[in-house]
Amino acid sequence: MDDYVKKNILDLNFQKHLIIASTSILISFTYFIGVVIAFMSRQIKLDNLLHIFLIVILSSIILCITIGFFFKSYNHIRKIPQVIKELKLK
Repeated sequence: MDDYVKKNILDLNFQKHLIIASTSILISFTYFIGVVIAFMSRQIKLDNLLHIFLIVILSSIILCITIGFFFKSYNHIRKIPQVIKELKLK
């Protein structure tokens, strides 16, 4: 019975990290689509260096955060099948 509880907890952990990874990809994609639309509609002008600098800084921050969440979740997702195999061997 204890192995079933551990497996269910691992399944919930897997789902949590899968949601975090997919949400971080979705946030990154949505942000960059918004920036592209802003450039295309000329709301962000290429000749204004302050706007470009702020976009680069903001994009770097958002990209670093979402990549960090994605890879942290991805590493957890990769470890979970190994732990489940260890539970089956017991």
